[in-house]
Amino acid sequence: MKIEALLDRKEAREVGILKKVILAGGRIEDTELLDYLGVSKASFESDLKELGYYLKPYEKYCSLFYDGQWVAIHMSDGFSISKVVDDYVRASIKFQLIDYLFHYREFTIVQLTTKFMISESSLFRKIKELNSLLKEFDLKIRNGQLKGEELQIRYFYFQVYWFLTPYDIHQEKTLTVQNLRIIEALEKALALSFEEHGKLKISLWLTISKKRIVVQSKQFKELYNKSQVYEQDPFFKTLRSFVLRFFSRYPLEIDEEESLLHFIFLTSMSVLAEADFADYSLIRGRRTPTSLADTFVLEHVILYYRPQKFFPELEKKIFYYFSQIHSRLYFFKGELELFDRENIWQKEQSLSSHKLADFSHILLDRSLECFGECYEKGNSLHEWSLVKYLSVLAIIDFEIVGETRIGIDLKMDHLYKEVMTQVLVLSLKNLNGLTIETYDAKKSYDLLITNVMKPNVYRSVQEVYVLSELGSTYDINQIRLKIRELHNRR
Repeated sequence: MKIEALLDRKEAREVGILKKVILAGGRIEDTELLDYLGVSKASFESDLKELGYYLKPYEKYCSLFYDGQWVAIHMSDGFSISKVVDDYVRASIKFQLIDYLFHYREFTIVQLTTKFMISESSLFRKIKELNSLLKEFDLKIRNGQLKGEELQIRYFYFQVYWFLTPYDIHQEKTLTVQNLRIIEALEKALALSFEEHGKLKISLWLTISKKRIVVQSKQFKELYNKSQVYEQDPFFKTLRSFVLRFFSRYPLEIDEEESLLHFIFLTSMSVLAEADFADYSLIRGRRTPTSLADTFVLEHVILYYRPQKFFPELEKKIFYYFSQIHSRLYFFKGELELFDRENIWQKEQSLSSHKLADFSHILLDRSLECFGECYEKGNSLHEWSLVKYLSVLAIIDFEIVGETRIGIDLKMDHLYKEVMTQVLVLSLKNLNGLTIETYDAKKSYDLLITNVMKPNVYRSVQEVYVLSELGSTYDINQIRLKIRELHNRR
């Protein structure tokens, strides 16, 4: 679920303008924005005007400019556009409805029409739109309550409040004294040490859990079906004792499943440090769905990169990352999308000399097979898992891809030679495992780039690429393909 989906159509377009300008480098032509938004120029200019009004409170830090052709943005170094987006979302009725349900657990139509000052028909329309968004989380608003599996409800609220609360607010308000004491006791009981980021996540989860624990008739059917194989897990058993002991302070009956909820959170939401997970992986069951997926996918990756060898530390690192991906895929449904997935996908692909997009799809298919599921195009959790796989593969590329040496030998005046050599270096330097330099006859190169056809025979050069036009996108893309071919031969 994209975060902009919580906004009305006009507000979503305004947020879209801000994000698109940022992704374009701070300046973009209006025709490109018109194509992106799919609106008339009159509607576009109306959106810009409204956006200008909305940005007034931030004018010391953020300004938007439009000269009739180009849209540009200027921001101070200490300001992020995420602040504007968060405020847009928090002001939306859909978010306020979700927030109201968290705090009060149920509502009547009269209560909300009075609170939001809207008609019944408008409220029913908002609920219908919200239910359409909640579908991927397997949740639904019905009879004034949020219905669904308890794990999914807590997971959904965790995502909403984690991503829509500034980090400094989490530090000041989420990590309460009471929660900190619980976390310290948890560290002692489990012999773990949580980093600050992890402590903030756990604190938010505890806050949500304490709010939800009093709800009657919670649903645990799917949780029970998926978690039976984990009940003998040593980590779960220790955690179960802690949870039952801690919540015994409350004057209410604690569901047995409460321990499972906390176990799943701790093992799937990147709160365990890599070293702590490495210790846990030595004692956890080998036949659980997530454990099988971790092992199967790791073996698949090792085979893919042969004959390069994985150092033990790298293997531990990627095994940890895979475990977080697979636990999320197995236990949860849905993903709140705060960032532009396509932009991240394209950027991470450009970092690699390999074609890793197809392989990421293969890994996702293999892991989902372990869970008896199939890839669903457009499923936010699946799509973001692809990005995560690509990120892990990019890390592997950084670590183990052998060095490819590239020499540049341009035959032209020294001024142009120097500047064009720098252009080529800058265009290629973000690829992993490359050494790029001006050609030196005393050295060996995997690839030599020149602008002269049928050059003299270069000694110790495997391949030669002749430029068609200096600095052209075509040449850069062809050179990238050539580098990938060289890597694949290794």
